[in-house]
Amino acid sequence: MGNWGADGWAVAPGEGRRVEPGGRHWLEVLVRGRDVDEALGVFAFTHDVITENPPHAHHAFMKIIYVLEGHYDFRVGDAVFSGGPGTLAVVPRGSLHTFTTPTGGRALFVSSPAGNEELFLEIGKLGPHPAPEQLEALNARFHTTGPGEEEASWQQMHAAE
Repeated sequence: MGNWGADGWAVAPGEGRRVEPGGRHWLEVLVRGRDVDEALGVFAFTHDVITENPPHAHHAFMKIIYVLEGHYDFRVGDAVFSGGPGTLAVVPRGSLHTFTTPTGGRALFVSSPAGNEELFLEIGKLGPHPAPEQLEALNARFHTTGPGEEEASWQQMHAAE
């Protein structure tokens, strides 16, 4: 993947690892944590229209979502906002979040430390119709919870600091 040099590399469009998680969505993993001492993971996610997306929280990493194309509606904790290209959403570790897109689109995801890209690589291995038990096992392994399972909100976790 990419053009490697002594101190870094470049990944041209289409050179990342393509993942088909099912439906009419796909992503391209551009940087894997294992290549950068687990500091971060990066992928570009291309979405069809998404009208429903269950809220969830990642307890092992935070992520940034940068809209490249389309219009997205975000909810992060109790913040609700929308935006098109150039909009940046910050999702702190442990924050319940979700997004939908009435237009479809493309967004760049960066997680720190790495992990979100590996979660999707594993989902891609399960095929287009994974069993609920398989997804539950993956979510447990990647410390991802759904509504009602979340721990304290990010603000609550950091209020004492």
